Amino acid sequence: MDTEFLPGDFIVTHGNDIFDKGIQLFTSSPWNHAAIIIDNDGTIAELTSKGIEQNNISKYDAKERFVVHMDFSDEDRGEVLTYAKYMLAKHDAYGFLTIISIGFKILTKSRLVVKLDGTLICSEFVARALSEGGLIWPKDPSLITPADLYNFFKGKQSSMNSRSRSCIHMEANQMVGTINSSI
Repeated sequence: MDTEFLPGDFIVTHGNDIFDKGIQLFTSSPWNHAAIIIDNDGTIAELTSKGIEQNNISKYDAKERFVVHMDFSDEDRGEVLTYAKYMLAKHDAYGFLTIISIGFKILTKSRLVVKLDGTLICSEFVARALSEGGLIWPKDPSLITPADLYNFFKGKQSSMNSRSRSCIHMEANQMVGTINSSI
């Protein structure tokens, strides 16, 4: 069982359908989905093929997932939550073109990425929400994949391993320092 959830924590997880496998192939990672936690009960805001939806983290109980607990100030956590709830109400569409474009970028090492306004991918949504809390990313959040989210946070003070789930506790200022030093 995961530890206590706070708004602004997030998860990365994976699925097994053809679209999931494609993302895993292009990113060389098992992680192909991310969601932001928006309350203490594990309610998540996530981008699916239907757009931004509200669900519960228990939706992923049967799957491996990696939970990251963020040490935001109350004010910063509030900014993350405000962004996530705004986006839930706005209900942006899933960025299928963005995913294809990122795959092309990875394959060709191109610098070109095409994105439609009003669309997001799941990890971009999480990265943008965390940016509202003060995190600075080494690249445009629209290019951040679930694998990137995992890689940015893995190994940072692991504190739980239970039934194929991992959980870490991360301070926002540590993240900024780590990211800035890798630019």
